[in-house]
Amino acid sequence: MKDNRGDNRLRMSVILKSVSIGYGFSLICFLLLALLVTFTRLSEAVVPMITQGIIIIGLTISGASAAIKAKSRGWLYGILCGILFMGLVIIVSWIAVDGFVFDKYVFSKIALGIAVGAIGGMIGINLAR
Repeated sequence: MKDNRGDNRLRMSVILKSVSIGYGFSLICFLLLALLVTFTRLSEAVVPMITQGIIIIGLTISGASAAIKAKSRGWLYGILCGILFMGLVIIVSWIAVDGFVFDKYVFSKIALGIAVGAIGGMIGINLAR
C-alpha cells in the first residue's frame, strides 16, 4: 500500500533550489546592469527602477520554478519563495547598509515578495501542466 503522507509535505529543498535559481538570475542581471552603468551613458537615475524590475523577475522565476517542481500548491510554494527571497535581501541590507531602518518600505518589499512569489507560483503550476 502506498503512503501518501509524503505528497502533502512541503519540500524545503525545492524552495531553496528555486530561490537559488532566482538569485542566480538576479545576480547575472545586476552584473550586466553594473557594466552598463560603468561603460555607457546610462543615467544612474533609472537604476532603482531597473533594480526593482530585476527583483520582480527574479521573484517570479523563483516562484515558478518551485511550482513546476512541486506540481501542486504553486501559490504556497511561490509565497514561501517570495518570503525567503526578500528576507535574505532585507538581512543583507540590514548588515551592509549603515542606518538601515525597518520602515514601511521594508514591509512593502515583503508584501511585494509575497504577491509576486504567489503569482510566479501560479504561473509555474500552469507551465507544469
